[in-house]
Amino acid sequence: MTRNAPVLRSALGLLSVRLVLQQLGLALVVFALCTLWLRMPDASAIEVIGSALLALIILAVAGAGESTLILRLADRPRTPVSLLRGTLCLIAGVALWFAWGALLDHLHGDDYLRAGYLNSRFPHSLRYFFTFEHLVLWLGWMWTALEWIGAGVIAIFVFAATSSTRPLQSISRSLRSLAYWIAVVLGVTAATVLAGSLIEWMPGHGLRIEMASLILRLSVAALVDATVVCLLLAILAACIRQTNTSYSTPEGTPVESQPRTVENP
Repeated sequence: MTRNAPVLRSALGLLSVRLVLQQLGLALVVFALCTLWLRMPDASAIEVIGSALLALIILAVAGAGESTLILRLADRPRTPVSLLRGTLCLIAGVALWFAWGALLDHLHGDDYLRAGYLNSRFPHSLRYFFTFEHLVLWLGWMWTALEWIGAGVIAIFVFAATSSTRPLQSISRSLRSLAYWIAVVLGVTAATVLAGSLIEWMPGHGLRIEMASLILRLSVAALVDATVVCLLLAILAACIRQTNTSYSTPEGTPVESQPRTVENP
């Protein structure tokens, strides 16, 4: 792939079924470990120490596993130092995401006051459209959009800090990538709507059929979510690859596969 290739086309070239299955497998392993951790007793000092060690193991598995996928996508060497750096960046990114979500939840609590005030400021002829219920709904959509925009920005910083040789340039290119933000909007919307519809749907033909249906629906929802995540990672990897290539090979310089000199006729 050339460095001038469109980001989305390069990302689709990096996306594969194997990548999706690896992302899904890592999520299942982390989920199983978290379930085990939540069921561990903490009645004694030894049990508390064991619970703390298991928590560290979960962080190490999740961080090293996701860092491996990121570095492989970005075509960067997977060394112990890079895996440790990626794990720390991922932990910092998760902490920032929770902090961002907590801030938005705090601001979200005053939506009823905002909706009432805005409704009172509109002319009487427009209040049938800008109703209190509509304003509360739209404010909720706004906070959700801000939450996922923040998550997208955090993902860019984490990915660039983990795998790029020029993080600032990679962050700038990724933030300006229209393909990335379109994928964020459409991917998150599709995953949310589809996952919600699948989980809420009930066949209603007995416990055995409902359990089989639940397992199938959860599997499809997890597969869709993993595909969306991998697509976003692939787009970021394509941006970083193009950044690294553009700075390692200046404009007008022949690539390694081309001869630098031509024999005289």
